[in-house]
Amino acid sequence: MKKIWTFFLLLVFCFSISVPALAEDGAGGFADACYRLQDSVGVLTEEEDSEIQNLLDETSVQLQFDLAVVVVDTLDGRSAQEWADDSFDSGQFGYGSNKDGALLLISTVDRTWAISTCGYGITAFTDAGIQYIGEQMRDDLAAGNYAEAFRTFARQGGQFVTMAREGRPFDSSDLPKKPLSWIWLIISPAIGFVVAIIVVGSMKRQLRTVRRQAAAGGYVREGSMNVTESRDLFLYHTIDRTEKAKNTSSGSSTHTSSSGTTHGGGSGKF
Repeated sequence: MKKIWTFFLLLVFCFSISVPALAEDGAGGFADACYRLQDSVGVLTEEEDSEIQNLLDETSVQLQFDLAVVVVDTLDGRSAQEWADDSFDSGQFGYGSNKDGALLLISTVDRTWAISTCGYGITAFTDAGIQYIGEQMRDDLAAGNYAEAFRTFARQGGQFVTMAREGRPFDSSDLPKKPLSWIWLIISPAIGFVVAIIVVGSMKRQLRTVRRQAAAGGYVREGSMNVTESRDLFLYHTIDRTEKAKNTSSGSSTHTSSSGTTHGGGSGKF
């Protein structure tokens, strides 16, 4: 009985040692210290909270790249970028040893957003790309439609990481184009039709004094033209030069957080 009890305690001890290792390996490089969605203010309903949490989890695991969202009420006088960086570090977000990931911070009172990137996130999310994502979210954030803004962050984040790994990170020279609304399919032909009527009507009014003639000679005023000699003379040629467009890529700027970690990022108002 004593041997059995000793074996049981040894088994429990071994299992307790192996659990953290299994958890870390099973997470595939994620620390899993905090939920990827932290809504301390309660801007989401329970259904939206569950949906966004699942979306962030699925996208992060699929990309092997952490995407997280943190919502706070006020920044207490700190900058949104500092708060976002510290949230990333304290939550132990990021995939692998380089802590690849991006975190979106929202302050509802200060009406400010910030994105903190780390590891491969600095490459995938350029300065111009971060501002682009902020622009895509701004209207929804301003309207209080936080769930849709977070969906945009997750979708755009996945697209940015995918394009970067294909060697084409989005930057100022080639940001994704926002699709036109369906309403333009109706408006565009209507505008073209109206413009065409105006142009053709104007041309028609200018031709009111013209009458149909049986021969071209009728259009020449008598005695107004007497051609005695004709020659083709080459006078000069003109060369137009256009400067080749320069690379306007902005890349990613970096800074160091309070914990000494290198981050990229950007922020804005809504």
